[in-house]
Amino acid sequence: MNTILAVLVSAAAVSYVAKVPSFGCSSRAEVFKLQSVRADTQAFQGLLTEQVAYGQCVTIPRGAEVEGSNTDTGTSTLLINAKSDPPGYVVPLGDFMRK
Repeated sequence: MNTILAVLVSAAAVSYVAKVPSFGCSSRAEVFKLQSVRADTQAFQGLLTEQVAYGQCVTIPRGAEVEGSNTDTGTSTLLINAKSDPPGYVVPLGDFMRK
């Protein structure tokens, strides 16, 4: 059963490219919190810097290529680099485009 699941997960992975400078976090809650203040540049930068310092989030430069899967189509997030950097990072789906 685990082999079948591993095959399905690896088959779902697709290459994405960051359209804008972005961020990835260890949970959807952190991503949603950052997205809620993104319009306020100062608040966003402060919160992102804090989350990066705590090791909860990472910054992703524009043009970065990542491997992602969107297994939860009900959200606006994407799980990236789960294979190369387990457990991966949750990122805003709108910041990335399929390669």
